[in-house]
Amino acid sequence: MPVLFKVKIISLTCFRYATEIDVDFVRKSVRAIGKLAIKIEPAARLCIKTLLELVATKVSYIVQEATVVIRNIFRKYPNQYESIISTLCENLDSLDEPEAKAAMIWVIGQYADRIDNSDVLLDDFLYTFADEPHEVQLALLTATVKLFIQRPTKGQDLVPKVLKWATEETDNPDLRDRGYMYWRLLSSKPETAKLIVMGEKPAITAEESEKLDPATLEEMCLNVGTLATVYLKPVQQVFRSARPRRLVDSPALQKHTLPTVRAAVAAREKAAAERPTVDTASAINTNGHSGSNGNGNLAAAVSEADLYFAGVGHMQMRESAFGGSPIAGNAASMYVVNQNQPQQVVNPGAGGGDLLLL
Repeated sequence: MPVLFKVKIISLTCFRYATEIDVDFVRKSVRAIGKLAIKIEPAARLCIKTLLELVATKVSYIVQEATVVIRNIFRKYPNQYESIISTLCENLDSLDEPEAKAAMIWVIGQYADRIDNSDVLLDDFLYTFADEPHEVQLALLTATVKLFIQRPTKGQDLVPKVLKWATEETDNPDLRDRGYMYWRLLSSKPETAKLIVMGEKPAITAEESEKLDPATLEEMCLNVGTLATVYLKPVQQVFRSARPRRLVDSPALQKHTLPTVRAAVAAREKAAAERPTVDTASAINTNGHSGSNGNGNLAAAVSEADLYFAGVGHMQMRESAFGGSPIAGNAASMYVVNQNQPQQVVNPGAGGGDLLLL
């Protein structure tokens, strides 16, 4: 029930802000509804109903965002919600963004056998094929091939035209290569083309970009129903006067299940696994003899090393304060810089030569 209630909250918020300036917020709200439908199957039907209510507003950017979201829901739950395709087809005139166009073209091609005038709808999109972005052109190419595979009589006039455009009249290598692949498949092995193009695809899952760090995820759970969960940002970044919430200690709280605790445990285990191991049995004490207690010898060796390097550090600092070089190694191999000695002038004519002429 909390998830379904959240869907209602987002829906009402969209209706409230649909006529105001914050278009980005409305888009994120619509996408949030789609993510709930993909992640939680029991909430999918209510999410679809809410999306159809948003489409009924006839607001252009809401309709386009809802089209993209519904396309993803179709990919997640194939053959379940196709009854709403007719509603999407009634709003084709509202689509002018590449992502929304590509989403609607995918729906037409995927369900070409269930849409009576699917060939007419694709032909309308093909009028501007040469002027469309590559994303839309790729969607049109694949949708036309799907139409021909499912309804050969309807697509036999469109496929040769689109394949010719894709292979001869484009400079996009991805579009051209895909056109050649489809052409070869359809001309030599139609049954194989059907298995490849119309074969069963794995259902989509949540996007990688939705993965949040454990601290932010825990804070999102404590701020359900606020704008922070729509923007997927900490609440203090959305509201300047707000403060991040923290779970109070309680005997009933299972801390080991919190994302922050799990992340901390995982970090400690990783650090322990990457830490180099020391063989205490082979540790040598300061007198050059191995004692019976390896841990004691190791501790003594560490203490002696700390004292030695501490003394060396003080000696270097003391001598560098007076302009001397640190004492390290043989005195004959030391280099001393004399700042009062004049700089030598390089004369190319004296036999040294110019470095640029070598």
